[in-house]
Amino acid sequence: MMLDGIRVLDLSRVIAGPYCATLMADLGADVVKVERPGRGDDLRAWRGSGMSATFAAINRGKRGIAVDLQQPEGGKLVFELARRADVVVENFLPGVADKLGLGYAAVSAVNPAAVYVSVTGFGQNGPHARRAGYNTIAQGMSGIMALTGMPGHPPTKVGGSVSDLAAAFLAFGVANAALAHRLRTGQGQHLDVSLLASTLALLPDPVAHYFDSGQRPTRVGNRNPYLSPAEAFQTKDGWVQVVIMNPDQYTRFSRALGEESLTTDPKFATNDARVANHGEFKARVERALSRETTAVWVGRFETEQVAAGPIYEFDEVFDDPQVKHLGLVATVEQPGYGTTRMLDFPVKASATPGTIRRPAPRLGEHTAEVLTELGLPKSEIERLAAAGVVALA
Repeated sequence: MMLDGIRVLDLSRVIAGPYCATLMADLGADVVKVERPGRGDDLRAWRGSGMSATFAAINRGKRGIAVDLQQPEGGKLVFELARRADVVVENFLPGVADKLGLGYAAVSAVNPAAVYVSVTGFGQNGPHARRAGYNTIAQGMSGIMALTGMPGHPPTKVGGSVSDLAAAFLAFGVANAALAHRLRTGQGQHLDVSLLASTLALLPDPVAHYFDSGQRPTRVGNRNPYLSPAEAFQTKDGWVQVVIMNPDQYTRFSRALGEESLTTDPKFATNDARVANHGEFKARVERALSRETTAVWVGRFETEQVAAGPIYEFDEVFDDPQVKHLGLVATVEQPGYGTTRMLDFPVKASATPGTIRRPAPRLGEHTAEVLTELGLPKSEIERLAAAGVVALA
């Protein structure tokens, strides 16, 4: 696998940091997740048993240990893991890792090749650095909520944990880039990833339009304000999304719709005209679309090579034949929970494909195993457990 032999120490909690480490586990890295004895990651508490479907999906593929970092002996144990790690992922508030003796300065002093990934709400320094940051807070401050919603309605959260996942995927990508840099130079480095910057990075085109025009963008719902048709249209039984990028596609769209006059009417013949007369154009299109179902229209648009697709309710997504063909969902037997389905690694690789190699760990499941690898005898592990420094499953 791509990351065979790479050791990752995951000191993070909730979604952004843990999912970065999980993606590395899917590619073959040996990921050791450190949690608090007794409580563990906050996602465990989403189900009273200590194992939730969300925790399982965000933390599959890892080995798990339970160590109290507030106790000096616990901090020393984890420091020894950091000394041996290729990648360290943490999402403490800035300065907390340093107080625990696990900050970048301490780790790099003994492991200069370490790639050290810090994931926070707002970055390692600056006026907001000490603020707690979560998905919806980053969405609100990045402007993505200001762009989302129907005209005249309040700013709207984008579905899912978009800011967390933006940070997770950026951290995953840049950590692997840093590993490639290390291959050439032997040098590790500190990577400062924030939810705020990661979410803003999802918006290069709205940012470009704003800086170009100087005008604050307004909420336009399910349409592209600069392109038409490029939005959701209502059909006889649901919704279809259509995107037209050039005049040839527009001609084919009009033909599929059975409304060829749309290409000659001056109010609709060009993109600028359609944007200027958007309300009238949309009403004309939806009158035609109301004659047939979404499935019929998607088929007709596909025949004419027009980009279009249905807008599914969430439970319909997983019945789509392409979603099934791509194998995007995996079934995992999760100890402490049972059989659960989750998203699989999303990229197909011809030589070294990613895969879910093990379920998420039970709290402290691999504590004894990992400490034994550090050279601790069984009697010492039992002493540490009795003292509450570590917890065993």
